[in-house]
Parts: sequence; C-alpha cells; structure tokens
Amino acid sequence: MAEPVTAEETEAERSCADVTTGEARYLMALLDMQRESGGDPSQASLARHLKVSAPTALEMLRRLRTLGLVEDEAVRLTPAGTSAALVLSSRRRAALAIMQDVLGIDPEHAEIEAAWLAASASPLLGRHLVGWRAHGTGA
Repeated sequence: MAEPVTAEETEAERSCADVTTGEARYLMALLDMQRESGGDPSQASLARHLKVSAPTALEMLRRLRTLGLVEDEAVRLTPAGTSAALVLSSRRRAALAIMQDVLGIDPEHAEIEAAWLAASASPLLGRHLVGWRAHGTGA
C-alpha cells in the first residue's frame, strides 16, 4: 500500500503531470548534469548530453523557463524544477530496477525505457513505482 501523500509531494507530482515527456527528459538531464558537475551545464553541453541540436535545446530551455522550471539567466533548475526533477528521477530509478531486475532488460535499453516510463507515468503510477522500490516489493 502506498504511503500517505504530503502536500509537497502532491505539488511536485502536479508539476510532473503538467510537463510533457520531452520536458521531463530535459529536467532529469539537467538534474543529472548538475549533480555530476556540481555546477550549471552550458546549453551546448546539455544538447550534447541529450543528443539534440543546439537550437532544439534552446527552444526547450525557453519552454522550461516559461513554465518556471529553469532560471532565466542560467541553465539551472528553479526550486520548482528541482522538485519536479527529483520526483521524476525517483520514478526513473524505480522503473530501472523493474526493467533490469524483474524484466531482465539489458542495462543500456533499461536506462532508455526507464527514463521514458518515468517521464510519462501518471501521479498514481509514479507513487506506486517509487513505493515498490522503497519497500523492496519484488525483491
């Protein structure tokens, strides 16, 4: 059974539910890159990381800024963007565990599929994915 949902979790889930799969992909990438480097990535490094063109990355950053998820002056998540990215990242880790441990998908493909599942999951499915992983269900 899923844990009770706090108001903060509900707000973060709402943020996740309001973004497209593509936007979610960028949020997770920005969080990953900020964690790895300890700083803000450049637009060019984000484009390389996601294997998209620089104009494509710029357009998505503009969209994320309009949504209030990326800061105006830097390639940096806002608090709302960080919150949404953390929820998405938790979903991705849980989905990755299912992909590899339960379904036996190879690591490379599991990473790709887990990111897509995390980005497109409803709030209900997202809670259950994270709850499954946290409680070791299926382990």
